[in-house]
Amino acid sequence: MNYGVFTMADMLHTKGSKIYNARNEQIFLRGTNLGGWLLQEDWMAATKGIDSQWELIEKLAKRFGEEKRDNLIKVWEDNFITEYDLDLIKNYGFNCVRVPFWYRNFMLDDEGTYRRKADGSIDFSRLDWVVEECGKRGIYVVLDMHGVPGFQSVAHHSGRCHHCELYDDTPRGEFFRNLAVDLWQRIAAHFKGNPIVCMYDLMNEPMCDNEPKISSKYVEVYNLLYKAVRAVDTEHIITIEGIWTPLDLPPTAKYGWTNVVYQYHLYEHNNEQYILTAATINLPHPNVPVLIGEFCPCRGSADWATILNAFNKAGLHWLTWTYKGFSKTAPTSDWFIMGTSGDKYFVDIENDSYETILEKWTNLTTTKNNYFEMADGKLLGSFA
Repeated sequence: MNYGVFTMADMLHTKGSKIYNARNEQIFLRGTNLGGWLLQEDWMAATKGIDSQWELIEKLAKRFGEEKRDNLIKVWEDNFITEYDLDLIKNYGFNCVRVPFWYRNFMLDDEGTYRRKADGSIDFSRLDWVVEECGKRGIYVVLDMHGVPGFQSVAHHSGRCHHCELYDDTPRGEFFRNLAVDLWQRIAAHFKGNPIVCMYDLMNEPMCDNEPKISSKYVEVYNLLYKAVRAVDTEHIITIEGIWTPLDLPPTAKYGWTNVVYQYHLYEHNNEQYILTAATINLPHPNVPVLIGEFCPCRGSADWATILNAFNKAGLHWLTWTYKGFSKTAPTSDWFIMGTSGDKYFVDIENDSYETILEKWTNLTTTKNNYFEMADGKLLGSFA
């Protein structure tokens, strides 16, 4: 792979609570997520009649067959994020994107049958494309497994609602854990030594019940995946998510974790909460860098400038949720930087014809004429 403007000197690592490149220059990662691209979330996608990506692909296959289903998903992915979007992200001044994906981007089923290219290798072409294009623009990439085999969460954003089997003490649970280990090892081997990739995000928002996470099955699975990645890639940073606070994560020394970043997702309701959280979030783990992997002022009275000023003052790394989406209930939304409202692109999965879905998803491409800034990208970029 061509590393673009990156060299091996741009490979990142942690040192205490900070992140450095191989030139020993401190780096602050500031940017956004490419949410909804490789894993649709029904509330922010242009779809009706489904509650998850798993249901989407099942219904499309039932209606049109697997070949046409796969072509529709390809058209969505071809058009939802393009080079134009990455140019916008770069022009805002961002230097990092988090790329959410799920296991079915690389597997044909839930049993571990990998998608393979003509030469027999596993098809990581979507990740290869975004990593290489980001490399040309000097943008680091966080590879985020938003949907883990067996599902790490009951929420829709894991890929399927209410099917959390990853942690089960059953043969099926063990099968899914082994599958997750295998997939992460293949991804890590594929991107080993690639300086564009700044970190591996092992699981997004693990939460299947209300069990305390600090000494639970969640951390044990994190440790399993951590060790799996480290068996093939000792260089890349690994980020581990505390859902929802630092108290949900153990001291790194307990498990021998090194070169890790602790990540939190913040959706506070006002400026005061954001300011307080930013100032105190690293206190339980003062020698571990902090990434705010998702946030926005979308659930209350907070504003972008106050939030970002607080994050920067605390020396935090941050990525907004999210770059692009469809506002279903209002003409604008702070959830998205680029967006559109109304139902122009909305697809009724149950009733629209193949041709209608194909046409609408072909026209998802971001242009000046069909999308507008729902958040002030230049303002956000001024804090990057």
